[in-house]
Amino acid sequence: MSLKSNSSRGMTVRNRRANVLPICDPQMLQYAQPGKNGECELVIGLDFGTSSTKVVIQAPDLPGCPSYAVNFGRYSCEPMPHLLPTRLWVEPSSGLCTLTPRDGYILVNNIKLELFSKDENLNSNFGPIRQQLPPEEIAVCYIALLLRYSRRWFLRTKLDLLRHFSRFRWSVNMGVPSPCIEDNEENRIFRRVGKAAWWMSTLREDHITIDKACKELKLVCDIDYWDTDEDFACDFEIIPEIAAGAVGYALSDLRREGLHVMVDIGASTVDVCSFLLHEKEGNDRYSLLISDVQKLGSIKLYTDRIVAFKQVYEDLAEDLLNKHDPMAPLDEDIKPYLISKDQFLSAFENAKGQHKEQFLYMVRRLIWQTKLRRAPNTPIWREGRLPILLIGGGSKLQFFRSAVEELHDWLKYHTRNDGIIFLNPPIPDSLTDSIKNAEEYQLFAVAWGLSHRALDIGEIIPADQIPDVEPPPRVDWRKRFISKELV
Repeated sequence: MSLKSNSSRGMTVRNRRANVLPICDPQMLQYAQPGKNGECELVIGLDFGTSSTKVVIQAPDLPGCPSYAVNFGRYSCEPMPHLLPTRLWVEPSSGLCTLTPRDGYILVNNIKLELFSKDENLNSNFGPIRQQLPPEEIAVCYIALLLRYSRRWFLRTKLDLLRHFSRFRWSVNMGVPSPCIEDNEENRIFRRVGKAAWWMSTLREDHITIDKACKELKLVCDIDYWDTDEDFACDFEIIPEIAAGAVGYALSDLRREGLHVMVDIGASTVDVCSFLLHEKEGNDRYSLLISDVQKLGSIKLYTDRIVAFKQVYEDLAEDLLNKHDPMAPLDEDIKPYLISKDQFLSAFENAKGQHKEQFLYMVRRLIWQTKLRRAPNTPIWREGRLPILLIGGGSKLQFFRSAVEELHDWLKYHTRNDGIIFLNPPIPDSLTDSIKNAEEYQLFAVAWGLSHRALDIGEIIPADQIPDVEPPPRVDWRKRFISKELV
């Protein structure tokens, strides 16, 4: 066996790379060498979360509508490669943003929470506000980076599936809390941030800066800003997470029409919504009846515990100061300064109990208001069980699941029905390559629902467009009174 000479071994690694054609175009939207078989639509389902973000990309034009959860690799939350932490790093002088830490860059987290929250107690020392960074611009840069990465990952890893198409048409469905589907400021913020982020994502990574995000946000309100006929444009929609989370259920054998309650437990918020699911002309229709979003998610549960522990220490310190006699000799015994285990446990249980009380009040109030004025005539109040869809990362916590279970006896006592029933939709066949178990799918139910065409998700009727059911007329029993003179 003869050995090849250095000259016949070929080019160096650098020269070989220089001569390899890139797979994607600079915008990460198309293949550099496209095929000839027409267009293909690709839909990005973007579940922008407080602690992590999930992205599922679906190809609805292909047989079986295959969908894939984006693997974020080295950027991900170990050991879950499909979760991207909602944070980025910023170079202070240039404003250049990146998803990985670099020397001299500052960490920015709490990106979604500080985009909307007015509660200063939930602000982080590493969040945009306390670091004097503009929250909307930070959100635009983060979403732009993850969109660019997601498209690149999909086009490169699914080359055999897609290479024969001549062009891709991109759509983005961004999940929002249910009240944000109405005409309000939160709705407008989501639209501004999402559209500006898409255009930013078509730039090179080293051009994604806070200054450029600021310029895009100033332009986004221009009526000519969003032209879907442009080469780099996409179809952008915001979809209520409630409806997106219900898509898997609506397409499964578990589906039933009528009244449902969905509880989406995230890191920062709990989004609860009652809705009517029914079919009209072959399409699903989600009539949102009542929705409520409160900052009662897993982060609030954690901070409540910390605040409770802090209060125990402060109470002890105040008690020690009040009891101290300046004339008495100072004792070196450390025991009076220590918190007992029982005190900790009591503080822990009290914090948990208060959070549970707030959570249950929120859900019970929504259910009862639905019964009284939004859907009083639905049969579920008289027989059967009220379907509960429990989704979101926080739904895995036993604290929240056991709290929801308490609704069963409460509803049986106050109505004539048989309580509640949990509905756990199966993993969709089109997602089994990415998600392996039902518990993991609960994290991706919203993102997978969002990865459908907006028309395939169904018609969504906001709560403010559905009038209350008129109460029955009051019966004036005095008109039926028969006096003794008439007998």
